[in-house]
Amino acid sequence: MNSLLKQTFVVSGAALNIAGHGCAHGFPAVLFAQLNSTGDIILTEHETSWIASVVGAMGIVGNFISPILMTRYGRQKAHLITTLPALLGWIIFVMGNSVAYFIFARLLHGLALGLRTPLAAILVAEYTEPKYRGAFLGTFAITLGLGILLSHVWGAHLTWKNTAMVCALFPLISMAIITLSPESPSWLVSKGRFDEARKAFRWVRGDGPEQTEELEAMIKSQEREMQIQENRQNSEPTKKWKGVVKSVTNTLKDVLKIFKKKEFYKPSIIAISMLIVFEFGGAHMVPAYGNLILQAVLNKKHPDQVAWQFTVIDLLRTICALLAIFLLKYYKRRTILFTSGVLTVLSLSSISIFVYMRNAGIFSEGWLLDVLPMFLMIMYTLSFCLGVAPLNWVICGEVFPLAYRSLGSTLSTSFLTPSFMISMKTAPHMYSSIGVQGAFLVYSSMLTVCLSIMYVMLPETKDRTLIDIENSFKGSNNIEPDVQLSLIENGNRANKQ
Repeated sequence: MNSLLKQTFVVSGAALNIAGHGCAHGFPAVLFAQLNSTGDIILTEHETSWIASVVGAMGIVGNFISPILMTRYGRQKAHLITTLPALLGWIIFVMGNSVAYFIFARLLHGLALGLRTPLAAILVAEYTEPKYRGAFLGTFAITLGLGILLSHVWGAHLTWKNTAMVCALFPLISMAIITLSPESPSWLVSKGRFDEARKAFRWVRGDGPEQTEELEAMIKSQEREMQIQENRQNSEPTKKWKGVVKSVTNTLKDVLKIFKKKEFYKPSIIAISMLIVFEFGGAHMVPAYGNLILQAVLNKKHPDQVAWQFTVIDLLRTICALLAIFLLKYYKRRTILFTSGVLTVLSLSSISIFVYMRNAGIFSEGWLLDVLPMFLMIMYTLSFCLGVAPLNWVICGEVFPLAYRSLGSTLSTSFLTPSFMISMKTAPHMYSSIGVQGAFLVYSSMLTVCLSIMYVMLPETKDRTLIDIENSFKGSNNIEPDVQLSLIENGNRANKQ
């Protein structure tokens, strides 16, 4: 098995879990539609919004547990652990038959999402070569879209309980792949286990000159850092009664030092902006509330009247994610991001303006009222899913340096789950108060602000090593040995010795 196949094998475990997340994002539309049609369980608007949005509540918890698991137990074991809540959530959906069960299952899915969001991009960044990294990260958007599509397709032919059973296959298969995968070489290097790191690196990446150079550069950088930490610890007083006080004091100092570093705060701002664009651009709202959105945009009264249009949007999302892999391979990240971002803003604004004008009676032709809004929805889907959606994983996986990767990913992705919860919880109320057209204008404004921030701060990352990207934030061409302390190791210096 060559190195590319091995990298594909390892990444497929994460990709299947992302497909499972796609199923979880698309499942509320199936659940709500079937419950409303059968009348077995009557859901209020308040209950509907909570079931859809409660994923974000436990997602926040997962965001802060994830770096502890990643740092202490390694990427492989952490990945395996994060798969369990997703599987348990589907089991509860199969067994449960009440709002309380639904909310509990969604909380578990939220925990799995929060645990894996900081981890998924790190896995690809650490296991794959720079020339393949963008394509591999882009597959997350494909599998996410595929999961959404499959959940909707299965839900159209199966009961919601049987749909949940089929969706549970994704975490099950993923667990088998993760078990057969090696530990991350980068994590092994960060622990000073250099021989194991060399073995794992050569297994997954090969032993060519470029690969060897990248590995040895990473090891030398970590050796310098370990020497700096050892020198600092030797120079500090070692009286036991001062241990706790010094630990707290040093942690606070570490926080200030790390947050002042360009290679930390700049990637954090970029990642947070990217995640906000991803969320409020419609990554999760459209799969969950697509029926409501299409009814408002197409001026239809019943969900059945927009069924085929919803399927078209799902198909386009998956196709665009596949095409995005080729875009990421041949075009620069900044070119894709800002072209896609601008077109997404224009599409959302155009849909909003059209609906306002239609409601004002400006449009009267019947064919125009049917064709134009669907055309605008297709343009929005193409714009968002060809660039913004896949680049969310790519950028968050590439911009953070090794020393701060767990901390930075956790800090940035901790903004995703609150954003997810806010967007999903407020969407139905915004649609009923200011309409879909008003909500789209709000989202367009948010996207414009975040894209402007990234335009100023984001460097080009295509085909560049992670160390090279780190140096671009520092404004240096050489690796500078800075003090990178045990905050990264969650305050546990013993694990570094």
